[in-house]
Amino acid sequence: MLAATLATAALAATSFTIDVRDTGEIRRVGDLKPKQYLGEEGFNTGVVPNRRNAIRAYGRPDRRDENGCGNIWRRLGLRLITADFSGGPPCTDRTRIQRIEITSDEWVTERGLRIGDSLDRVRELYPELRRFTDLYGEAGPYRYVWALVLEPSQVGGPPNLIDRLSAEIRKRKVVSLTVSPYGAGD
Repeated sequence: MLAATLATAALAATSFTIDVRDTGEIRRVGDLKPKQYLGEEGFNTGVVPNRRNAIRAYGRPDRRDENGCGNIWRRLGLRLITADFSGGPPCTDRTRIQRIEITSDEWVTERGLRIGDSLDRVRELYPELRRFTDLYGEAGPYRYVWALVLEPSQVGGPPNLIDRLSAEIRKRKVVSLTVSPYGAGD
């Protein structure tokens, strides 16, 4: 009983705001205020986006991902995609967060977008949105993904953009939102 009460209190205290500015600056994903990398602007506020800082912001994860890492918070509708491209272990506290995937309709962007909103609502709130297939070509897994906030970058070549906030849209409804502190990896 006490554990359930504490979990409910922790959930109530959690911020569910996703604040990614038009410039590409990621101000916050709930209680996590990550620095971001690879962009042209060099936003230096926030903390290093790694597992340790995510756990500090969101509490202990309640599920493991396919790599055995505690990167899933079912109660928050949040999942981290982590990777160490230098060959280090995928589950250490220092492993970097490449993407934060959100599936709960509790979350809302600073412009008011939520999971379940229609494609028309997305277009109203993010008129500059672009389909990934228009940006990157016909990539199968990205067929339903739309970039909402892009940051100019010379890293990786054309189209010289990093998607900082994107949405997966199926049957004209938002089914997930993704924030990318590292863009193309580190």
